[in-house]
Amino acid sequence: MLASSAHQLRTPSVQKQGLTLTFPTLPSTISKVEEFIASGQTDPDPLIDIVEHDPSVSLNVLRRVNSPYHGLRREVESIDRAVRLLGFVEVSSIVMIEGVEELREHFDAHSALLRQIAHSAVFTGRFAQGLTKALDVEEDWTRLAFSAGFIHAMGRLVLLHIQPDRYATLAEAGTMPLPDTEAEAHAFGENYRTLAPQAADHWELPERVCSVLQIAANPADEPESSSKMLGVSIRNGGDLARRDLDENFAASLDTPEDSEDSEASEDSSVSRIDDLMMTVAQDASTYASEVGHF
Repeated sequence: MLASSAHQLRTPSVQKQGLTLTFPTLPSTISKVEEFIASGQTDPDPLIDIVEHDPSVSLNVLRRVNSPYHGLRREVESIDRAVRLLGFVEVSSIVMIEGVEELREHFDAHSALLRQIAHSAVFTGRFAQGLTKALDVEEDWTRLAFSAGFIHAMGRLVLLHIQPDRYATLAEAGTMPLPDTEAEAHAFGENYRTLAPQAADHWELPERVCSVLQIAANPADEPESSSKMLGVSIRNGGDLARRDLDENFAASLDTPEDSEDSEASEDSSVSRIDDLMMTVAQDASTYASEVGHF
């Protein structure tokens, strides 16, 4: 059962701004991956062990590595080799999504919305990692980008858990697939960004993950640092991931050459960021279309 493989709620509830906060259980596979990434280990053996002990994850890892997206000439049958070929972000994506799938029975009436949240969580992490790498953030912080970005977007799961019908109605009322932070705050007094660090703390995730999520929720007063760059990248990654749920998102980002904004074209820094956003968006969109939407 899910309860036996996940962190249990440590407290019944928390009353905040008129909203009674409770948190869904977090599947142990997600917790293990978060701990592995935050530890800074480069040895993939712990991740291989996580995959080997979950038949569903194992099947999807093999399916992923042997998909046309990767274009391997010979079929890979070994989990060890598959994990090493895919790398920790690819494998972590699969593990995280499988973890969310474990929660589906608890959100049966809103499974489509749960899939959207899962999609945004994975791509928040992927976009955040792409941004931090391109911005030359220190490697030990860049390594956290995917996992922290994933949990950042999972703040929405808390709102869906607390008031599923109300959150679903809010999502349906918007012009985009998921509510924006302003709509969430107006309806609940909290938004997914502010809930993410609270959820991470409740789930007893590593301190470094919790601290980055706190920065991502409100980076304005933070001094310049690698952790702030990561936090800002996660915020931007979250916005990009939400837009990626719309069709033709990559095409909606004009290249500097196509832009009619002369000031942006003259500013090399802005152009570089535009190029980066386009590249990451296209990569994620291609990934989704060729391997399958989450």
